[in-house]
Amino acid sequence: MTQKKYRYALIGCGFFAQNHLNAWSQNPDVELVATCDVDFEKAKTAAAIFGGRAYESAEELYANEELDFVDIATTPPTHKMMVELAAANGVAAICQKPLAWQMPDAKAMVRAMADKNLPFMVHENFRFQTPMRKIKEVIDSGAIGRPFFGRIYFRTAHDVYSAQSWLVESERMIIVDVAVHLFDLARYFIGEPKTIFASAQRVNPKIKGEDSATILMHMEDATCIVDASYETKSDNNTYPQTFVIIEGTRGSVTLSADYQLQIISEDSVTNEKITIPDHGWTTEPWNGIQDSVVNINRHWIECLKTGNIPETSGLDTLKLLDITLGAYESIDSGQVFNVGSLLK
Repeated sequence: MTQKKYRYALIGCGFFAQNHLNAWSQNPDVELVATCDVDFEKAKTAAAIFGGRAYESAEELYANEELDFVDIATTPPTHKMMVELAAANGVAAICQKPLAWQMPDAKAMVRAMADKNLPFMVHENFRFQTPMRKIKEVIDSGAIGRPFFGRIYFRTAHDVYSAQSWLVESERMIIVDVAVHLFDLARYFIGEPKTIFASAQRVNPKIKGEDSATILMHMEDATCIVDASYETKSDNNTYPQTFVIIEGTRGSVTLSADYQLQIISEDSVTNEKITIPDHGWTTEPWNGIQDSVVNINRHWIECLKTGNIPETSGLDTLKLLDITLGAYESIDSGQVFNVGSLLK
């Protein structure tokens, strides 16, 4: 018997959504039914390339199509409306990060989907990058012992504003754009933090928000430093790579430039270059992140098939949002933020 294809629509056809469309196009378990964007030309262009019908209105989309899920790739201010609309129409959803700007909105989104017993996942893709899955395998194998220290960092001077103009006007910028991913990696590799302390700066006078941030995270028996910058000048442009150092009681694992992975254990040192799968449409230097979209899509479909809860479920993402918003509270107050405070 042939496995049915999951019918989906993509809502939001902008910059990063093209990676969604390409990744879904190679997934044999899905069928693109429609594209939707308030800029109708973008929706029509996407439909012409990838298939399905084009819509300008999400309400019109739901009124005319039978869907198994929607992939929401709109800008953050519209996420609450789009998720609640999916819930009202009984349709499962993946939503791009950040889930919301405020915790009450995020809680309302999670509640709306839960009330209808609908699968809900947040497109938190850094942990789905091939090198990050490899690091997790190393940690889980016990090769480096219990992690007690980590540093996860993303520093570049790449022009991120041309393709995502909303970053220029956003009063909250690099923490919600990049550090949120690094927070999730810290949770993925080491565990949930108990407290965080954050410091941030605005280096570029042309933007409104912070473009450099450093956050100290305290776990139960470990510490992790997260830092991100869009103003780091270097003769070795590694954008958009993320670097990782995890130290454990028996060794360490390090991910450095160009996906070089070093594993030091009590009796050996190994070095390897992680190969990013070539999907035909992926291109350097974006391939590491583009590949993660393929992986996250595969994970979502597997969860739909099995009924398993996604790793980055809406409920789990409330913990991540608590850390992210808590970083801003720490910056504003100059004090340590107690993780979980916003979840109460």
